[in-house]
Amino acid sequence: MRGLFAFALGMLAGAVAVVLWFTVDPDFDARTEAVAGGGNITVTFDERALAAIIARELPAIPGVGERPAVDVEVLQEGLVGVTFGVGAWGVGTRASVYLDPEVADGRLVLRVARATLGGLTAPEAVAALIEPPLQERLDEAAGELPYRLVAIRTTDRRLALDLALD
Repeated sequence: MRGLFAFALGMLAGAVAVVLWFTVDPDFDARTEAVAGGGNITVTFDERALAAIIARELPAIPGVGERPAVDVEVLQEGLVGVTFGVGAWGVGTRASVYLDPEVADGRLVLRVARATLGGLTAPEAVAALIEPPLQERLDEAAGELPYRLVAIRTTDRRLALDLALD
């Protein structure tokens, strides 16, 4: 019986050793290229933070008030919905634009998926207003170091941007 116990214990120790050998990388050389979804820094914006950033930029559009009421919804299908008031109280209307954040050449690009602006302005102009302050925050997160945007996630009603430092 002792022989069988010693054999089972040896098998268990061998199995643990094999698992450790293949999972632990002693020289810290993973031998894999950087893949989307893995970055050194993750910058996350919740819906309220996005609404505050966008509310500061929208008054540059003619017809939008000085302090527009902005609602942002981060959808799981990867879109960011922005709804804001246009015109004066009582005679205004609500405009909405749905943006698709994408990675282009390691930078953030906001493409318009759909929009209902009621003839206010081109939806691309709204995207062009929103993109620079978000990009500015990515630049601040990376500091002086060169970086590239490698992944965008829209989960838990948050926009998460993964940066890889070069």
